[in-house]
Amino acid sequence: MTAGVYSKARVIQDDPGQVVQRWLVAGWRDLRANLGFSLGYGAALVLAGWATIWFLNASGMAWMLLPLLAGGVLVGPVATVGLYAVARGKREVASKGQIALVGAILMVFALTWIRAATVLFAIVYGLRPFAGFTETLQLLLSTQEGWVLMVAGSLTGGLFAALGFAVSAFSLPMLVDRKIDGFSAMGLSFNAATHNFWLCVWWGAAITFLTALGILTGLLGLAIVFPLLGYATWHAYADLFHGDA
Repeated sequence: MTAGVYSKARVIQDDPGQVVQRWLVAGWRDLRANLGFSLGYGAALVLAGWATIWFLNASGMAWMLLPLLAGGVLVGPVATVGLYAVARGKREVASKGQIALVGAILMVFALTWIRAATVLFAIVYGLRPFAGFTETLQLLLSTQEGWVLMVAGSLTGGLFAALGFAVSAFSLPMLVDRKIDGFSAMGLSFNAATHNFWLCVWWGAAITFLTALGILTGLLGLAIVFPLLGYATWHAYADLFHGDA
């Protein structure tokens, strides 16, 4: 492998808001250029989300919905890998096996977060049977213990999300682009995120905001948000590592 495979990201000094806007505009341009494929890709992910929700309700595990939504933020980037190759203009993927490795690591993060959420609930409310999703949500919003749990859960989940974002934000598109091992890609992604800290805070906030909008539409909006963010993520990687968004 050449030294260029392991080259670090550049530091972007431009206004973070303008840079993020540039990435999203480039992503929107790709979405419009590949409209049928993009909407089909997004719709498939939405259907998978609905199927998961149905399964949780049918199996009496609706209590896992909120932790799974939070955990989905960690593993969600893996679902958009197919879009990176389209934005790249080449359908082949350089390091397929390493993408699976990074996906497995992110899944461990997500499962650890779900377990942490379960433990926090038990600490605050004890080992009580699950009363139902709606009843538990009311319990969280209407009691002092519920607010404490939401704050503690948000802080804990935020730590998992920040670490997951830092190691995956640019490693996954890098593995589509370069023949490199997963751990090196995650290290370079973490380095890029820390050296472009405020830019990545803006980028993470944009991802969170758009994803929340998609969820609030009953997941329907995610049919557009998923491909938009997938394409934009490729351009974010290209901007940082190739100097070309």
